[in-house]
Amino acid sequence: MKGIGNLAQRSIKWRFKNPVTIIMTMIQPLMWLLLFANLFNANDPNFMSFILAGILVMAILFSSGMSGIANYSLKESGSYYRVMISPISRKSIIIAHIVDAVVLSGIQIVVLLLISFMFGTRIQSGLLGLFSIIILLLVMVAFVSTISYLLSSAIPDENGFIAIINTFTLPLFFLSTALVQKESLSKLFQVLVSINPFTYVINSLRNLITESAIDWQLYGLSILVMLILAILCIGITSKKIETVE
Repeated sequence: MKGIGNLAQRSIKWRFKNPVTIIMTMIQPLMWLLLFANLFNANDPNFMSFILAGILVMAILFSSGMSGIANYSLKESGSYYRVMISPISRKSIIIAHIVDAVVLSGIQIVVLLLISFMFGTRIQSGLLGLFSIIILLLVMVAFVSTISYLLSSAIPDENGFIAIINTFTLPLFFLSTALVQKESLSKLFQVLVSINPFTYVINSLRNLITESAIDWQLYGLSILVMLILAILCIGITSKKIETVE
C-alpha cells in the first residue's frame, strides 16, 4: 500500500523525539513486574513466570492503547489533516499507525522479558514458543492500536482520550486471568473473565511461557479472536477517517 513506509517513519521519528510517550506507558507494567517479583518470588519461584503473561498484555494495553495520542500533536501542527486530504489509502494510514505501535510496544516487551529473565523466568516451550508469543502479541497490538487510533480521531480533546484509555485498561487487566486462575473466582467474575478477549491471550501466553507442550487449540483461538477484532476495527476506523476533512 502506497505511503505506509513514509507514514510509519514519520510517526516513529515523532515517537523518539518525544520519549516521554514511551516512558509513561512503560512505568506501570514495569512497576507491577518488579513489585510482584519482590513480594512473591521469594515464596513462589514460579510466580514471576505465572504473571509475566498478564504483564505483557498490560504493557500492550498501555502502550498500544496510548499510541493514538500522537495524533493530537499532529493535529496541532496540521500534518494530520494534510495526510487525510492526500491520495493515500485510509488502510495505509492505519497500517502505518500499527507499525508505529509495534515499535513502541516492542521496546517495552523486550525490556519486560529481559527483566523477567533476570529473575529466572524461562520460555519453557523454547524458540518455537518465543516465536509464537511474538506473533500473538503483534496481532494484539494491531487490534489495540487501531482502537486507539479510532478514539483519537473521534475524541477532540486529548484529556478525554487519556481518561477513556485509563478507564478501560485496568478493568480489562483485572477482569482476566492475569493474576489468578479463573477457577478461583466467583461465578459472576468467571463469566466476566470469560467474555474478556484478553483472557484468551493471557492463557495462551502463560501456556507458552510455563509449559513445554504448546496448546495449539488455545493458541489458535487466541489468534483468531484477536485477528477478527483487529480486522473489524481496521474496517470501522478506515470508514470513520474517510469523513475527516
